[in-house]
Parts: sequence; C-alpha cells; structure tokens
Amino acid sequence: MSAVPDQTADDVRERLERIRDLAQHGLSADQLHMRDDREWYRSLLRVFGDIREECVTAGRKLADEADEGRILSPSQIAEAGRISRAALYKRREGRE
Repeated sequence: MSAVPDQTADDVRERLERIRDLAQHGLSADQLHMRDDREWYRSLLRVFGDIREECVTAGRKLADEADEGRILSPSQIAEAGRISRAALYKRREGRE
C-alpha cells in the first residue's frame, strides 16, 4: 500500500475546511435571520447549495482518482461514494 499523495490530501483538507466554514456561516445566518423568514430560507438554501456543490465536486474528484489509480474497484468506489457503478463507468467514458 502506498501513501496518499500530498496534493490530494491538501485538496481534500481545503475542501473539508471550506465545508466547515460554510456550515459555520449557515449557523450564523440561522441566528441572524430568525426574525425574517424569507432571508432565513434564502440564506440557508444558499449555504446548503454551496455545501452540496463542494461535496459533489470533492466526491467526484476522489472517485476519479481512486478509479484512475486503481486504488479501489468500481464496486468499492460506488459503495463508498454512494453512486451507481453505471455513473462511474459513464464518467470514465467521458474522461477517455
């Protein structure tokens, strides 16, 4: 077994820190806008959208690296990433 490449580990760490910061922002927005329902919903929906986008991007990148480097099998990637094997193969075709 080999170690995780430094660049990959750094990228994942940065993404996790961004997700943490977004969650903190969401908690602040929750408190700040409790008396304004429209702004409360708008702010929190935006935060969850940003978190989702960050998570999807990070998950795809890790899955692609694990697939390209043959670190995990397609079944293992699909199970761990909660994606279908078909989606993984479709992305693989797009990279080729």
